[in-house]
Amino acid sequence: MVSVLPGCANEPLLTRFTVQPSLITPNADGVDDIAHVSYSLRRNADVSLYLVDSRGERHFFRKDVRRSLGDYTVDFGGVIEGRMLPDGNYRMVIEARPTDGGPVATMERPLTLRDADTNYPQIIGLQVFPDSFSPNRDGLGDRVRISYDLSKAVSRTDIYLLGPDGTHYPIPEDKVREPGAIGHHEHDYDGGIDLGAEPPPAGTYKVVVIVEDAVGNRTEAETTLNIEDGGVPRATIVKSGEGTGVVWSATVVPLGQVLSFTLTVQNIGPVPIRTQGPEPGTIYDNNQNYNTLGFSESPGVFRIGINYEGNSAGDPYPYRWQLGKTSELTKRTFQGRDYYYLMPGQTVTVTGGIRMVQAPPLRNPRFWAGLIHEQVEYVPGEDYVNPTQITIGY
Repeated sequence: MVSVLPGCANEPLLTRFTVQPSLITPNADGVDDIAHVSYSLRRNADVSLYLVDSRGERHFFRKDVRRSLGDYTVDFGGVIEGRMLPDGNYRMVIEARPTDGGPVATMERPLTLRDADTNYPQIIGLQVFPDSFSPNRDGLGDRVRISYDLSKAVSRTDIYLLGPDGTHYPIPEDKVREPGAIGHHEHDYDGGIDLGAEPPPAGTYKVVVIVEDAVGNRTEAETTLNIEDGGVPRATIVKSGEGTGVVWSATVVPLGQVLSFTLTVQNIGPVPIRTQGPEPGTIYDNNQNYNTLGFSESPGVFRIGINYEGNSAGDPYPYRWQLGKTSELTKRTFQGRDYYYLMPGQTVTVTGGIRMVQAPPLRNPRFWAGLIHEQVEYVPGEDYVNPTQITIGY
């Protein structure tokens, strides 16, 4: 708190210095936890406040802080640079050096610390696993687990990534136990992509954890995390001049014959997108689905699907195809297994068909295409593409 007073060059620079109470017990019990320090300046000065212990060692609370003339009050709770001072008798000293030159003004007052909480919190076993990840929603290495133990309960926890340029990227709250509780903590980090946000740029980051207990004891720990191939995946079914996006082979299909389709898909995002079979050109019997062909859902995979009106299987888009032929895709190996990707900017044609081996629930159902990001979403704007009524001739 500051209030400006008229000053005069021949007045004393430092006219008042109080420390009340002179005995504090900084243990967060709400009684005499802090001392109120007040002083008055009659001219502008650089101010230092420090405590001198029984060995004569100085512990700076403020050092060379520029202040204008006026009255000042600050609270002191026994903590210097994140650590509580031990119990003992101290002298609190103020030094004021006038900015326009002249002698340094000094005053001191006694201050005793008793029953101080010197048990500072420890961050034990900070670990990031894995220490490198690719937040791009392909279902492989998309997230990391940040874990540590706290030796005591704390009142504040800050955890973030620190970029090479100094940018802070927040990490979500712990989901294992209450924030700040004693014991084990785990943070699940995905770079923000689950919310559709762009993750931090590729590079090596510091993972910083800072905790502070109720009296102000502060501890910091850090480790590193590498980010690569991060980004929100985006793809589209390329729309034709009429805006249909998918071409059907016929609008009347006799029982036993095949309804075929052709469409084009483009990766319009910044990162490769993972896909899986069956390959384009695959023909399903209409009583089959992607599971019966041995291509069950895989989290993070993009596929083209076909759905139809009257589908009672309980699974939208029972017929699904890979985005492009395997020979057109880029192979990547993760943990000893090969996966296939449609690269940024790449365009592929997807074809396939459904053989009507049995009568569908409706004789004239609508069929439509969709782009599926499996176990993530039906891609917005790429769902229910070109619904077309197809007559099944019995």
